[in-house]
Amino acid sequence: MRNLYLFFRKHYYIFLFLLLEVVSLIFFFHYNQFQNAAMYNWTSSVSGSINAMFYEIAEYFALQRTNFILSQENAILRGRMPEALYMTDTAIYTRSDSLLQTEYRFINAWVISNTTNRRNNYLMINKGSLQGVEPHMGVIFGNKLVGQVVSVSRHFSWVLSMLHKESKISAKFLKNNQLVSVEWPGGDYRKGFVREIPKHIRVLPGDTIVTSGNSEVFPNGILIGVIDQVREQPDENFNTATLTFLTDFNSLGYVEVVVDLFREEKVQLKGSFQEL
Repeated sequence: MRNLYLFFRKHYYIFLFLLLEVVSLIFFFHYNQFQNAAMYNWTSSVSGSINAMFYEIAEYFALQRTNFILSQENAILRGRMPEALYMTDTAIYTRSDSLLQTEYRFINAWVISNTTNRRNNYLMINKGSLQGVEPHMGVIFGNKLVGQVVSVSRHFSWVLSMLHKESKISAKFLKNNQLVSVEWPGGDYRKGFVREIPKHIRVLPGDTIVTSGNSEVFPNGILIGVIDQVREQPDENFNTATLTFLTDFNSLGYVEVVVDLFREEKVQLKGSFQEL
């Protein structure tokens, strides 16, 4: 404290000069209309620029919250789309007077870890059993395929990515509903492999492959990829093809877990048939 006092005492004339300069400038701009207007315009411009900068910074840090809200709204809207509705006969289905009943609902989640450079890749999401996530549920990004849940804790879930050697998706051609299967051969995370293409089917580059809906994991019509190149297999019963995934697995943020509301009924029906 004493040193600060000695410093001001030694250099008081400098501070006195600055004080008088400030006072003189205030009087100068206050009593001169032109200079006052010029100063007002300059300070307004500087203030506006500073406010705009702080607003942009605040908007940037609010993007994560904004994306989360949009993801929640997207999950709600997806549950209202025709693909999420199940057609039933009111003469038989007596619980509802409507022809349409919700078959799927969607739980939005954030990807907190993800790999694409291994032979077997997984994701971890921030939703678990407390939010209704269970093993064997599908995971999508918008209307594009990602993978399926294989393990669940109270707050998190482990997802087997499409980029895994054990991943085999029941799929079909969008243009003619011809059934095929899709696998990932490893290597490039953007490229997949289509098997079991009937030889009589004309396949062209750009043909779209979607999920078939023949499993309890993914709804019908979820986008998988587009055909790159057809490979003729003279000695085999089916042809094969390469495709480009429509999902960018290397930039996943928010995803949606697919909850099949009729899954238990489907599984029980299959089990009862197998026991016969």
